[in-house]
Amino acid sequence: MKKFVTLSAAFAALAISAPGWAAPSSEGSVQLSPAQMQRLDTDKNGAVSRSEYQAFMEESFAKLDANKDGHLSKSELPNNLSAEQFAAMDANKDGKISRAEFLQQVMKEYKG
Repeated sequence: MKKFVTLSAAFAALAISAPGWAAPSSEGSVQLSPAQMQRLDTDKNGAVSRSEYQAFMEESFAKLDANKDGHLSKSELPNNLSAEQFAAMDANKDGKISRAEFLQQVMKEYKG
């Protein structure tokens, strides 16, 4: 599995909330704009903590879950998410991504 799978999932969630905000760097990490940093850094200490990032990702999941069934289907995800990326997130291979599967995947590469 390629390293970009997790970051692409996180980027997809970020893109839904604010198109064009974040861009993957050549190292594979997501570079935050000042506006994005302000949005994620809720305690305004100049850093995005694991809990702040997780809260943002939970909010992103809720926004992606258009039919509010607690799962993400392929049709609820951005078109740029590949079949490989979807499969990597769908840990139990049931054809949908639960909130827990989504959070497990996007939190793997959190680097505070």
